[in-house]
Amino acid sequence: MANPAWLRRMFVVFHLVLGIVILYFAGTTALRDGSGNMHVRLLAGVEAVGAVLFLLPQTVRTGAWILLLTIVVAFAFHASLGEWRGDLLVYAAGVALVAAHGPTYGGTRQS
Repeated sequence: MANPAWLRRMFVVFHLVLGIVILYFAGTTALRDGSGNMHVRLLAGVEAVGAVLFLLPQTVRTGAWILLLTIVVAFAFHASLGEWRGDLLVYAAGVALVAAHGPTYGGTRQS
């Protein structure tokens, strides 16, 4: 059986890495999307806001809902172009996992 303290630390690392990676890619897309498509930039901007909220203990679940919504929209868009984006499914699964457990740092748990 895993040490609960170690498991908690690894969950915090997972949460932070996931949020930072999503924020980085969303921010990069929102600021420098090569296609110049304003819809893509707007979606990426909303995703970046969701990622920031996801990283804050008080707003983890709000951020998670925003991220899940933007990921579903992005997945549907890519699917309509015949593109398989399995990475988006992995992001969605990770976001859902963190949302289900709530924040494990910062001293505040959302219910």
